[in-house]
Amino acid sequence: MPGLINAHMHSNESFECGAYDNLPLDLWLLQSYSPLGSPIRSEREHYLRTMACAIRSIRSGVTTVQDDLVYPPSTADAVDMAMSAYRDAGLRAWVTVDMWNLPFMECFPFLDGIMPDHLQEELNRLPNLSIAEYESLFEAHFTNWHEHDGRLRLVLAPCGPQRCSEELLRAIGRLSEKYDVPIHSHTLETRLQAIHAKLQHNCTWVEYFEELGLLGPRTTLVHGIWLTQSDIELLADRDCSVVHNPLSNLKLGSGVAPVRQLLDAGVNVALGTDGMATSDTADLVEAIRVASLIHKVADPDYEHWVSAEEVFDIATRGGARSGLMESEVGALEEGMRADIILLDASDWGFTPSTNPVQQLAFSASSAAVKTSIINGRIVMLDGRVLSIDEDAVKAEIREAAERFWRDDVPAMRAGAARLEPYLDAMYQRGLEEDFELSGER
Repeated sequence: MPGLINAHMHSNESFECGAYDNLPLDLWLLQSYSPLGSPIRSEREHYLRTMACAIRSIRSGVTTVQDDLVYPPSTADAVDMAMSAYRDAGLRAWVTVDMWNLPFMECFPFLDGIMPDHLQEELNRLPNLSIAEYESLFEAHFTNWHEHDGRLRLVLAPCGPQRCSEELLRAIGRLSEKYDVPIHSHTLETRLQAIHAKLQHNCTWVEYFEELGLLGPRTTLVHGIWLTQSDIELLADRDCSVVHNPLSNLKLGSGVAPVRQLLDAGVNVALGTDGMATSDTADLVEAIRVASLIHKVADPDYEHWVSAEEVFDIATRGGARSGLMESEVGALEEGMRADIILLDASDWGFTPSTNPVQQLAFSASSAAVKTSIINGRIVMLDGRVLSIDEDAVKAEIREAAERFWRDDVPAMRAGAARLEPYLDAMYQRGLEEDFELSGER
């Protein structure tokens, strides 16, 4: 089969797999990305977190990842070490330089009237980079890593439109055009984010991007759950992409993306696992299974259901298109790069043999993936990863993760506890808000 493409994930969360439950996005963010009490990671920790994700990706048949590396505050070593890990693992990787510059209090609706003044002042004093510093950071990484080994590329990532000033978003648009690289942005993941757009700009975030000239073939919106029908039509008209992340959307209670409507409108859809602390996996086969099932309960008309064949397409060609590499990866065709996975046809999931794509979605698991060839290089053979000493690095990852939970998590939890009552009140206020998606879907 063509190698699978994980179009959205966060390797920086690798030490936190399985750590959280029953938290919506905004309350979960306080735990994993606490603005108060989060430690500065060492270079080796950055490397190991990404390597953990890279190995799990290879083992599950993923040959390309689009890694949205979120590390506040943004530092050069985070991307350098992630790129080094992907280089050593042999994976094809598109890594983001994540950007946001609005103060914490401006990133959420309703919070100004809820958060005490002394906490607001403390949060607003948190350091951040200037637009010029973000531009310099991206350009330095582009020079050092873009097209390295023919496998590594850079992506621009405004963390979310609610976290970025208009000036920063316009600067990102200019960089994308100058360097011909994708823009990758969390957009309309939750109902609260949709409310925020209406309150702040009296439009949707998609309409706001259009106003700033950011919609086009280089732009991918991540999640896109709370899209209106007019948003979908605009994305189709501008040839944008949307990444579907069913695992994390279910776990965080964010909703189900309108994949059928997006596909019918002609929007390119890709597939992602999302973060290692929200989906808790880098195994895209699990995302294929859930994406092949969840939409069957969204509409009683079975002719509108999303098929396993369609999901396989978004997990290969759709992901390639999102990364602007549709002429290079995502299919087994002459002239494409040699990103190929071999699955064991005698695996119980393929016994008896009926339809390999449907069996991958419904009956087999990633354990059937035995060999991975990336850019013409055999990275895994007969279930053994050849590019690195997997046992040795696994032991080091376990040790580093245990140290993280022992030494760093208590301060993160304490910082989150100071803010949680106010974020919870904000979340509850959002539930009370009279808001519905305008237009039919």
